[in-house]
Parts: sequence; structure tokens; C-alpha cells
Amino acid sequence: MNQPPIEPAVDEPIPEPEIQRAKRFSIVWLIPLLAVLIGGWLAVKAIRETGPTITIVFKSAEGLVPGKTEIKYKDVTVGKVQRIQLSEDLAQVLVTAAMSREVAVHLTQDTLFWIVRARVAVGEVSGISTLLSGAYIGMMPGRSGKVLHRFEGNEKPPAIFRDTPGQQFNLRAEQLGSLDIGSPVYYRQVKVGRVTNADMAEDGTGVLLEIFVEAPYHHQVKQSSRFYNASGLDMKIGTDGVRIDTPSLASLLVGGISFFTAGDIKTSSPPAANQIFTLYDNRDAANAATFSYREYYLLYFEETVRGLAAGAPVDFYGIKIGEVVSIRLLFDQDTLTFRIPVLIAIEPDRIELAGELAIPEYQVMEKLVGKGLRAQQRTGNLLTGQSYVSMRIQPEAEPQVIRTDDVYPVLPTIPNTVEEITATVKRLLDRFNNLPMEETLADIREAARQVKDMTGSKTLKSAIDNIDQSFAEFRKVTSDLNGGTLPKINGMLDQARESLARGEEALATANTVLGEGAPIAYNLNRMLLELQDAARAVEALADYLERHPDAIVFGKGNQE
Repeated sequence: MNQPPIEPAVDEPIPEPEIQRAKRFSIVWLIPLLAVLIGGWLAVKAIRETGPTITIVFKSAEGLVPGKTEIKYKDVTVGKVQRIQLSEDLAQVLVTAAMSREVAVHLTQDTLFWIVRARVAVGEVSGISTLLSGAYIGMMPGRSGKVLHRFEGNEKPPAIFRDTPGQQFNLRAEQLGSLDIGSPVYYRQVKVGRVTNADMAEDGTGVLLEIFVEAPYHHQVKQSSRFYNASGLDMKIGTDGVRIDTPSLASLLVGGISFFTAGDIKTSSPPAANQIFTLYDNRDAANAATFSYREYYLLYFEETVRGLAAGAPVDFYGIKIGEVVSIRLLFDQDTLTFRIPVLIAIEPDRIELAGELAIPEYQVMEKLVGKGLRAQQRTGNLLTGQSYVSMRIQPEAEPQVIRTDDVYPVLPTIPNTVEEITATVKRLLDRFNNLPMEETLADIREAARQVKDMTGSKTLKSAIDNIDQSFAEFRKVTSDLNGGTLPKINGMLDQARESLARGEEALATANTVLGEGAPIAYNLNRMLLELQDAARAVEALADYLERHPDAIVFGKGNQE
């Protein structure tokens, strides 16, 4: 059974609350205070570490990401891209980046920015790490100038960094060719630098290039150095054959520049600070520039000048002493004739002087021409037909002098070998054409008719009878000789001489009638020769019997 709850007494007093006052400062307030201090310190630090905000203008923002892409110098992060937007004309990309404070003073007008991507070029592979981490913006701090906040970015990295030891040189060329920024520079086929800049000259007459030669090779560049374009494959088919020249595979594909020093490299002085070198088209042109002094002469050839062109060599006994400068065609309106002046340049520095007799320079060529110096056009390459000018001393040449009535002195020339042969053949043909062929043929026909008429004449028959009689008498003489009596020898000799005389008379008659070329005359000549042999045998026998008369009785035997 449940009992009812006991209620408290009504008259018990309620306890009074005890009120205590808190202390003025509590440790709890340290937490927000500490947070404020830390926040302020972070803000001050951020302000101190945060550099200026700059804008970089690029043609494309490929690979760039806001808030992620970094700006690096020597692989150290010096900034970060905050925003990327297009320009008002939509032609460019504006990249806003926050830079660190330590590079703020280096953001000058010569500061460079470029996008680093994976790049494969001839002889160079760079930016491979960006395949995983993504592209970033490379930076080259400026050295001096006013601090800027807007920059023009480059699509490619600079060819040479500013801290690379070496020296920069300036070149001037007529045209750029296959050269470009980054093209290699060679010395003795060793890569020693590269092209750093290429631009048109202010007057538009050429191209200005800047090259950088790394240390220690920059000391090889002297005032007498010659630079030439070694781009591509230099293949030349000339009078001296086929020649192929290229420094390397890289220059074959992307172009290149080579240089050498003319003269003694040890005594050559270094180049001046503002010296501009000429970039020649090839090595031959650079070599030719070594001989700066030239003497110009005109040549007039009577034959065709096919195969002769500007740049063809002028040699003296196989040694090059100059080149052909130009070939023109002149028309004389007064005489209605054409002339082809060939202008050549002779470089006297190629010829070393010897001897004690000092001849003035202006008299050397004059004396050589007086001695027989002549210019001749010759074929140097049968495959291509290219010609050159040959200078030779011709002692048999007719005396001539240098003509001075033209724009340049005129040297005497002689025809080439082919022209001389052609002229000789022409003269022979002219002689043959001038022969009286018709009259000669008429005489031959008349002689043939006379031979035909005389084959049945009595004169010819009489001559043949005389020959037969002579042979009969000769046989009789030989028969008597074999009989062997000494008193008959003298008569025998007289008869033989008589027979010979009659035979010669008969043959002479036959020759008169027939002529030397007739068949009958040929047979008669043979008979006469046999008769003469027989007569010589008879004379030898008579001479023997005169020296050995007893041979008639005892025979020839073995005479000592």
C-alpha cells in the first residue's frame, strides 16, 4: 500500500544565494588576442613578401592555369599566375601575375618572360619536366632601367642567358637565308655559339644579326675574321669539279654560320667594340674578300661566251688570280654591231713578287702583255660546259699593247682551242671548195677516152713487139753465157745492153701512150723491173769472170 509523500514544513526558511564578483582579467581572453596577433603578423608578412602585380602579354595561353602556373628563375619560384584574360581586341592574352618582393627591383625594361614547354629542336631538347608538372613561365631578370609592370612575353626562350661567359658580335648580310635565332655558330667545325637576334636594317638594304660566341672561343674572333653562311648543303659544280661543303647535320637542317681568321691569327688584333662584320654567302666569297685590292680589265672575245658567267675564275697557269665580274651585251647604233665586254678583276695580292728589279705596279701588266700575255676562254667542265678565263704567255703571239680608250683597260685575247680547230677546218674546206673539180673531172674523162682509143693503136702494138724481141734476145744471151766461152762474154754484154736499151725505149713508148696508171702500163713496168734484175745479174757475172777468168774452164768452185 502506497504511502503519500511527505511535504516539507512550510515554516523552514529558503537559503539566500551567495554572489561573488569575478576578477578583472581572465586567461580566456588570451586566445582571441593571440589570434589577432598571429593574423596581424601574417598580414604584415604577406604584405612584406608580396611583390608587385604585373601583366605579361602573350600570343597564346596554352598550358597556363590561373592560381597554379608559376613563374620561375633558375628553377626557383618567384611568382604565380593569378588571372588570365583576353585583350580588348581579342588578339592577345593578358596574364596577371603576383611577383615576389625579392625580384621587384629587377622588373625593368630588359626583363624577359617566356613560356616553358616541352620543346624538341635540332641538337636541343628542353622542358621535358613540363610533360608531368605542366608549363610554367620562365624569367630572366633585368639589370638596369626603370621598373615596369607590363611586359611583352616571348614564345621561345632566349638563345643565350645573360650570365653566360662570352662576347656578342654584330654581322650584316644581304639576306637572311635559312638562318634564325638559335642557329649555331661554328669555328673549325666546332660549335662555339649561336645567333641571338636577327632584324632588318633601318635602310632596308640588308639584314643585321647578333651572334654570341661563348668563352673561351670568343678570343678567336679578330679584326681580320671572315664570317660566311654555312647553311644547308653547299654543293657547287664549277670548272674545278663538284664540291660539297657543310659543317654539320644541324647546319644542314636549321642553318649556321662559320668563321675563320685570315692571315696570322697570333698577330691579328681583337675587333673594335662597334665593329660590324660582313656575312658572306659562302666560304669562297669570304676567301676572296681577303684580297681587297683589285684591278679591273675588259676582254673582248671573238667567239661565243656561252658557259662563261660572273664568278668564273681567272687563272694564270692553273692558279686563280681573279674572277669574272660581269658579262654584258652592247649594241653600237652607228655601226649596227654587237660587242660583248667581259669585265674581270685581277687581285695582285695573290702574286708574290721576287727579284731585285722594282717595276711600278702600273707597268707590270703592260710589260707582261708586251711579252705575250693573252687572255683565252677555255672550257673548265665538259659535263656542265662552264668556262673560265685563262691567262698565258704566248711567245708566238703578234705584238699588242693594252688599249686605254675604253672604260677600263682592254687586254688582248686569243681564240680558244676549239675555235682554232674550227677555223683550220674551215680554211681547208674553203681550199677544197676552190679546187677546179669540174675541170679535173673533164681531164680524167678525156684521158680515159684516149686510153680506150689507143688500146687498138699500132703504136701500142709496136711497143709490145719490141718488148717481146728484147726478152728473146736476153734469153739468147743467157744461153750463150751458159755455153761458157770467154771471147763471147764481151759480145754477150753488148747484146744485153742493147736489149736493155730497146726494152727501155719500148716501155717509154708504152708509158707515153698509156700513162702511169693504166693496167697495161703496170704490166710493162713489172716486165721492166724483171729485165733490170736480169741485167744486174749479168753485170755481176761479167765482173766475176773479169776477176776469175779460169772459172770458164774450171767452174766457179770455192774461190778464196
